[in-house]
Amino acid sequence: CSWFLESIRCDSFGRVTYIRFNGGLVARGKVPLDVALLSDSLEELYFSWVDFSGSIPTELGMLSELRELRLSGNELVGPIPTELGLLTNLVNLLLVDNKLNGTIPPELGLLSSISYLDIGQNDLVGPIPTELGLLTNLVNLLLVDNKLNGTIPPELGLLSNLGTLFLYGNRLTGRIPTELGLLANLGYLLLDDNKLNGPI
Repeated sequence: CSWFLESIRCDSFGRVTYIRFNGGLVARGKVPLDVALLSDSLEELYFSWVDFSGSIPTELGMLSELRELRLSGNELVGPIPTELGLLTNLVNLLLVDNKLNGTIPPELGLLSSISYLDIGQNDLVGPIPTELGLLTNLVNLLLVDNKLNGTIPPELGLLSNLGTLFLYGNRLTGRIPTELGLLANLGYLLLDDNKLNGPI
C-alpha cells in the first residue's frame, strides 16, 4: 500500500508501518489523532517541516511499536506530552524547531531504547531532568536554544554511550559537572551561551 510517492508503507499483512511527510510535501493542519489507531503496527512517523500547528497529541503515547518520531520544523505549541515516555521502543525523537513550551517531562527518562533526542530550538523552561541520566543507550542529546535554567545534572555523566552533548543557548548556571569527564565516547560538547561559572 504505497501512496503519496511512497510516503506511506505497509507490511506484508497490509498494516501501516511508516508515514513520512517532510518539507516539500506541504500538509498543514495538525498532527492527526487517527494515527493512534495504528498502535499495533506503526514504527516510523515523520511530519517534519510541513507547517503543522497545534499541540502534540497525547495519543501518540499509544504507538507502542514506534521507533522513529520526527515532528521538527513546524509551529507546534504546548508542552511535550508525558505520554511520550510510554514509547519504550523509540530510538529517535526529534521535536526541534517548534514553539513547544513548559518543562522537559521527567518521563522521557523512561525511553529505554532512545539513541537520538533533539528537542532544541523551542521555548522550553525549567531544569534539565535528572532522569535523562537513565538513558544509557543515548548517543546524541541536543537541548539547544531553549530557556532551560538550573544546573547541568551530574547524572548526565552516566550516559556512557553519549557522543554528542549540545546544551548551548540556554540559561544554565553553576559549574560544569566533573562527572562529564566520565563520558569516554563524547566527541562533541557545546555549552556556550549560558551563565555557567567556576573552573573548567
